[in-house]
Amino acid sequence: MLEQNTISAILQTWLDYIQLEELTNAEVDAGSTDDDPHIWDKDINLLGNHLFLTESLFKELKQEYKDLKEQNKSDDFKIAVAFPQIYQIKDRLRKFRPLFTLDISIIFAGNYQKSGWDLTKFLFQPVLPNLMDLYGLSEDEAENLVIREGLLVFLETTFNHPYKDLQDFLNLIDLPPRPLRSKASPYLLRFDYAPYSYNLKKDLQKICSQPQWDWATPSHPAYEYLFGVPKPPSHEVFFLGAFPTNPPTPSQALALKHALLNPITAVMGPPGNGKTSTSLHKIAQQIVKRAYKLITSGLDESNLTLVTSTNNRAVNNVEERLAADISTERFYLSGGSKNLIDKQVLPKLQAAINWLEQADFDEQDWYFTKNQLLTLANELTEQKKQYDFERQQQQQDEQLLNRLSEEIEELETAISDFSYSSNREEVPNYTSFPANAYEQILPYVEKAIASLPPAESSSIRSAQNVLGRLWNWLRSLYSSLTQSSERHILKRLYKQIEVPIAATLATPFPFQMPLTRESLLSAREMIVFQLNRQRESTQAQLDREESTQQQNSLTTQRDYLLRRVEQLQSRLANYATEDFYDLFYIQFHAQQQQLFTLSWQYLQLEALKRKEEVLTSLKTYMGVLIQDWDARRALAKNWRTIYRDLSLVFPVLISTLHSVRNLIPYPDTGCLDQVIFDEAAMSPQHQAFPVLVRTSSAFIVGDPWQLEPVIPFSQESLKQYAGESFLKRGLTDADYDRYSPTSHCTAYHRAAGASGEQGDIGMGILLKEHYRCVPPIIKYSDRICHYGIDIKTPDKPSALGANLIAYHVQGKFDSQSNVAEIEAIEAIIDHLLKLGYCVNSPNNDSAIGVISPYRHQANALNKKLHSTWDDFSNNSIGTIHTFQGGEKSVIILSTRQSLETDSLWFINRRPNLLNVAVSRAKELFILVGDLERLKEGGYTRMLVEHIEEYGEIRELPQSFPQDTRKRSKASLSRSPKPRISKPS
Repeated sequence: MLEQNTISAILQTWLDYIQLEELTNAEVDAGSTDDDPHIWDKDINLLGNHLFLTESLFKELKQEYKDLKEQNKSDDFKIAVAFPQIYQIKDRLRKFRPLFTLDISIIFAGNYQKSGWDLTKFLFQPVLPNLMDLYGLSEDEAENLVIREGLLVFLETTFNHPYKDLQDFLNLIDLPPRPLRSKASPYLLRFDYAPYSYNLKKDLQKICSQPQWDWATPSHPAYEYLFGVPKPPSHEVFFLGAFPTNPPTPSQALALKHALLNPITAVMGPPGNGKTSTSLHKIAQQIVKRAYKLITSGLDESNLTLVTSTNNRAVNNVEERLAADISTERFYLSGGSKNLIDKQVLPKLQAAINWLEQADFDEQDWYFTKNQLLTLANELTEQKKQYDFERQQQQQDEQLLNRLSEEIEELETAISDFSYSSNREEVPNYTSFPANAYEQILPYVEKAIASLPPAESSSIRSAQNVLGRLWNWLRSLYSSLTQSSERHILKRLYKQIEVPIAATLATPFPFQMPLTRESLLSAREMIVFQLNRQRESTQAQLDREESTQQQNSLTTQRDYLLRRVEQLQSRLANYATEDFYDLFYIQFHAQQQQLFTLSWQYLQLEALKRKEEVLTSLKTYMGVLIQDWDARRALAKNWRTIYRDLSLVFPVLISTLHSVRNLIPYPDTGCLDQVIFDEAAMSPQHQAFPVLVRTSSAFIVGDPWQLEPVIPFSQESLKQYAGESFLKRGLTDADYDRYSPTSHCTAYHRAAGASGEQGDIGMGILLKEHYRCVPPIIKYSDRICHYGIDIKTPDKPSALGANLIAYHVQGKFDSQSNVAEIEAIEAIIDHLLKLGYCVNSPNNDSAIGVISPYRHQANALNKKLHSTWDDFSNNSIGTIHTFQGGEKSVIILSTRQSLETDSLWFINRRPNLLNVAVSRAKELFILVGDLERLKEGGYTRMLVEHIEEYGEIRELPQSFPQDTRKRSKASLSRSPKPRISKPS
């Protein structure tokens, strides 16, 4: 429940943001009919600070509010006041350009006030694009507008003039000249229908009102987008199908593998690194996946793919590649706006219906294509199975080899230990020792020792008296009579051991017959010692023999294992040294392409086979697009079947994000099989969410180091939004950083699982191989963004020789533009044209592009260069933002910086602007500006230094205007900053 509440709060903050966008809509259509006006410019007055409406107008709007309230749609009632009236005529309609708006919707919930309403009590929002276009507000000034202290302070600080009240401001403000029309009067405007956010708002409102959120579970792209942590890519993943273009690069293949296993894949695509090619391969795989599953299982599911972006150029790139490589009028529907639906989508649908009605189903062709496809797919799958089997065998062999090596090492150690034991000090050899003889002698010796009479004491021997001599004679007599004297005992011993003694004499161990008491005792000790030594020797010999046997056994085991190791090594040497998963998409690219072609052919034949069912679905879908309500009800009831059949004929839809709802009206979970969302780092995160609810998988491509979303609010407006929409709903500052459309966390960051902290770009899969710019140019992008890309483009000099050139132009300002730079660029282009470059090329070969970070400078360049060359391509001059996703052979960057009061912060706060600017050039990048001034910035200094290292700093040629030639820093002059109180 807590998670559901968090999701609900996040969705509401996004709806709040859309309301802010609507409130700051730079161009408000007056409405084409009186029945549905968007502007009320009569019966409205401003006196002092008070707004006055006629009672009839108030009642008219109050009734509308009541009607919506009864339908529980009071939030859809949005009325604001703005002044002065500034508008222009386009397509026979008045387009109003408010400078700021005040939301006064709440007054129509109350009663009419004859005294009017004090406008200083209402919250207001500046409309930055109009303040910048009409009154020369710079990008830096726009971000730092003062709004917290109320409307009057905002007007005084913005227009550099004190006003006693709002009426005073209205009387004193300078109104823009024609072709704009102006009137110093207030007006009311409806701000709930802005075209760029209308569909997004309806989608989010519909999602919020759904009784249950089937998508709010782990593993669904929408849920993972909000809360998930991306899983790392897996290597051993096999895919089928490739688009008819170059094979995927290793990093592209890694992204495609990740997308097969995960609901959402974030791909980081630096400039020129093959984002479009990766998306095309992803489309091809989805075609093959459906056809193969249908053939092998009989199950058919929609493979409807949406290719989308907020950037028109991004979706156009995909469409151009499809148109060039798919030789059929079917396959994709492109265009979500009403105009494109009428001009492109409906005619293609009708042509497909005509084809189905007129073409006949060829069952033989169907079987033939089916069998070809199945055979080819099985061949590729068998390659994988064979590799997996061999790889498994190889892994088992490697494991066995490691185990055998360990066993051999253990055996070697054991054998070495035996060798060490045999080399230790040996016991003397007793093999010829007469053990039996000594064992026979020993008991007799011990018995003789036991029989020895006591030894005479020294006192008795030395006795000299008669008694002593008498005692000794008696003892001697007794010993003689009993034969128990030492002599008798030794004599008797000799007779007893004479035979065993004889047995010892011929050996190295002869026994010497003892002749005295002392030698008898020594003989016993010698016999015992020798017998012990003999036993030890015998045991040692037995031990040696056993050790030798064991050593021989271990040696035999070792030799056997060595032979097995040799066999394993020989087998391992025959295994493939290349990793199948590193190369299959390259080695079998031709087969992968053929598989895609066969799959597409098969699905078209399948459409013919199920002709009646598919025709019904296509006609229903056409009815949906032309706003037929019966068709819309049929879609709401049976959308799975309709989208499944539609995708048999048109598996790909191409539309900008703002128009998706026109092609896929309802945010039903699963109505899309996959979404490919390009340039996601240019999109606020809330814009991607409705398509993620619709899809089963998402492939989100972007570059956090290229251009970010344009947030048309001042810093104080953003603080106000954070407090009102996040903190008051119980969300945190961390939630704001993570989920706010106004934070640095874009749709790409959200998909890549970024934390919301500054500098965290998440865990997207980096496309590493670069194929657009020559090395000196793209090295600058790599230098400031630290991509670590692998540059595949060869070195190629430009027509001017160097690939990087900088011209110092001191600067001369007029109406917020640097005229000196424009004059220099005009001369540079004239020089380039003489060298073979052009200002208009359908494929951008040799084409020149001119860009600036600043809108005023870009507009001035556009006006001047088109006046000189009327065939200058319209998409070749503009701001850096207009060139995102584009490329030219030559790019000229006009920095406009010159005045000391100019802030370099706008260009240098992050590397994104200059990364995009430089990487648009394929072979020649030219920097025009005050180089000394640019060196005071961070990334601009690095750019000048990079050009000094890899290119050239050049003097403007003599044929260029004299006042634009390089001068020393000491001679640089500065002009005063223009006031914005005068309209441009």
